[in-house]
Amino acid sequence: MKVTMRDVAKAAGVSPASVSFALRGDPRIKPETAQRIRDIANRMNYSVNATAKSLRSGRTGVIEAAVFQLDRPFYSQLLAGISNAALEHGVQAVAQQISTGKIGHEKSILEKVANQFCDGVILSAGGLSNAEIMELSKGKPVVLLDDQSYQGPFDSVFTPCEDGAEAAVTHLFDIGCQNIGLVGAEFRPFDQALRSMRVVDRRLIGCLRAFERHGLKLAESAVVPLDDWDTDDAYEAVSKTISGGRFTFDGLFCMTDAVAFGVLRALREHGIRVPDDVAVIGFDGVHAGEYVTPSLSTIAVNIDEIARQSVSILCRRINEGRHGAPAMPKHVTVGYEVVVRESSARIH
Repeated sequence: MKVTMRDVAKAAGVSPASVSFALRGDPRIKPETAQRIRDIANRMNYSVNATAKSLRSGRTGVIEAAVFQLDRPFYSQLLAGISNAALEHGVQAVAQQISTGKIGHEKSILEKVANQFCDGVILSAGGLSNAEIMELSKGKPVVLLDDQSYQGPFDSVFTPCEDGAEAAVTHLFDIGCQNIGLVGAEFRPFDQALRSMRVVDRRLIGCLRAFERHGLKLAESAVVPLDDWDTDDAYEAVSKTISGGRFTFDGLFCMTDAVAFGVLRALREHGIRVPDDVAVIGFDGVHAGEYVTPSLSTIAVNIDEIARQSVSILCRRINEGRHGAPAMPKHVTVGYEVVVRESSARIH
């Protein structure tokens, strides 16, 4: 005999409406009550008629997360968190990779995938303007990851780029480094960087602040640029810098942990000891950093909090049923921790 929503409601001692709200992650139900209802529904093998539900509500119960480089440690860890958070809200999450630099692909994701298949999207939209996102999303909720506009019209969740980068460089100064280099940045004067909301420029701003507070200026020669925050590219770039006799650093801040992994390999192959000769710190706090040799110091971003906030905000907007950008968009910046491991653990 098929278990109905009324059966679940009776077993849980709540109304059928409460069961419905709990299973779709509606914020009107307290989290602990919603979890109890879901547990009871699972024990009773209750399943929602997804087709009928979709026809009644106009929703699919699916959200999309479209990010850069699915094979990068940060994004794979973030997507795992988004998937778990989505399940807690009673929806399913699907992942889509955005091709770096291909704006047409970003447009296609919003226009063809998110609009036709999903109730809303969590998006890393580096190449799209607010107007384009507004038009292509056709009123469906959008949460941006590291929005590239100041207090933009869309809900957004930010990584702590400026403060985290400043803390990383400050850590290198604090352990006695005097010739600090940056790997993965693009050199820009302070005033130019301040006019940008790109992640790379926001992290550069934090670095420039740290240098300024120590009475120093960052020289262009102290920056090792990369076309992409890729482990292979970082390995090649630092190897060339060393081979070319241009490596004068005793401390390196890498713009991501993935970049740092390539840097550590290059240093080791060229006989440069970490941290004795060069201290290294990354940014992201991915799990793999604990297991490389030496273990990687990092600015550990609360990746799970990015996932929870993104999904929570998106589901709230979906349940509100509003069309277009919210009247009062929510802008959240998650926290971080300076995690000191072997790569910068100098003993004085």
